[in-house]
Amino acid sequence: MYSLGRASLIVRKMDASAGRLSVFDDVVRKNFYIRFFYALYAKCPGFLKTTLLIIYGLKCYLSVNWSPGPEGEIAFFASYPNERVALGHLRRNLPELPAAELTISRRNCLGWDALRALPAFLACMARLWPLAARLTRRLHFMPACRVFSTTAFYLRFGRLLKQRRAQAVFIASHYSPECLALAAAAHRQGRKVLFVNHANATGDKVYAPPLYCDLAALTGQGVLDAYTQNGGRPVNAVFIPPASPQAPMRNHFNPEGGLSVGIFLTALTDMARLEALVAQLLASPRVARVLIRPHPVKLIKEDLSGLCTPDGRVQETAGTLLIDNVRLCDLAICGNSTVTIEVLRGGLPVFYDAALDACGHDLNGHLRRNLVPPLPELLDEAALQAVEAFYDDPDWLGRMRYFDASYRGDEAEMFRRLAVGIRETLQDSGLAPLLLTPAAAAPQAQGEAAAELPRRAETDRDPEAKPRAGRRLSG
Repeated sequence: MYSLGRASLIVRKMDASAGRLSVFDDVVRKNFYIRFFYALYAKCPGFLKTTLLIIYGLKCYLSVNWSPGPEGEIAFFASYPNERVALGHLRRNLPELPAAELTISRRNCLGWDALRALPAFLACMARLWPLAARLTRRLHFMPACRVFSTTAFYLRFGRLLKQRRAQAVFIASHYSPECLALAAAAHRQGRKVLFVNHANATGDKVYAPPLYCDLAALTGQGVLDAYTQNGGRPVNAVFIPPASPQAPMRNHFNPEGGLSVGIFLTALTDMARLEALVAQLLASPRVARVLIRPHPVKLIKEDLSGLCTPDGRVQETAGTLLIDNVRLCDLAICGNSTVTIEVLRGGLPVFYDAALDACGHDLNGHLRRNLVPPLPELLDEAALQAVEAFYDDPDWLGRMRYFDASYRGDEAEMFRRLAVGIRETLQDSGLAPLLLTPAAAAPQAQGEAAAELPRRAETDRDPEAKPRAGRRLSG
């Protein structure tokens, strides 16, 4: 089960790691507001550092509240756009889910509910101040803020949950302070914690926090393996489709037409490499235009204005839907981005460029598992023929299904299994939930070979495995 101590430990271990500190340094470099407080924090005495941390924690405490709307047995909460996409996908395909919603916004800090909640925060000051002081002595500014905010969020979520009848919470992050605090508060009150992954992170080279949820809706065996191998504990998992739609693979190119090549960025982009890559693509007679999609989180977004050209041959596609980007391109180049799975799922062949970011070589294991080919030195006819043959390989379907269990499968049936899993989980808590039968509203099977249904425990090694609903899987 999640507890405040366990949640705080996960946040600290995650955010004090070398990789996360590199991302924080990148955010500081790009954001004046955060850079200002970093400098202020570094120069001020310990008393003021603690005061700044308390103020930040108060802001976090007041920023969450119930969304207006009916009460439901399951409270959904998302703090970032990609989490909202993952949870919205579930709610659309499980329309009978008795749902309520928790929100996070600066606007919540200014309402009457925040004013009424303020005395409870102040009453905890005798315990919060020593914690904040200890964190300022031991951690950098950003990790200290995030670890302290875990406690602040926990206090507020505990009060909010007592106001409603929700018997479970549904989150889409297993490492953010907000989601972990909500999970800890829910388990403290005997409520269930449900989880869905918002990204297809499958690597084993970095710390992957363990899951302590009661039920996990995961998009593939690769994600499950990452959680169980790195976390060292079994996970009660159900496989579900990702939020992005499927489309047939478009790996055969018109020899006469020019190609639109999409570059999909992640954090820690190597701008020198990106500039060289764009120049290399523009030099190819087969490339008509280059579309660059930055990371959707604005705090780590690079300034791409210097790369875009007036004639539209090089364009930035920030603000557009991922699926629209996929449809506009004939070929994609990705670094260590988990968006690779969604791009492939949308029918777009992908080349892997290890130098496109500083996240580490083959961070997600896509190259090692032969899911994508490496980017060739020249994007010529030979390279295009090679990528056609790569994705025509009959064994590629099994490799793709390791990362996306729903690929070319019956997605409606997968959501039915999730509904069963949720119902069983809620019944374990002594609650008889409202109707959870998405069959009428769930989407029809997408892609080819719909009859080849990827089962809940299907892997590329054992495609026939069919565990009972609710079974604990260890990968």
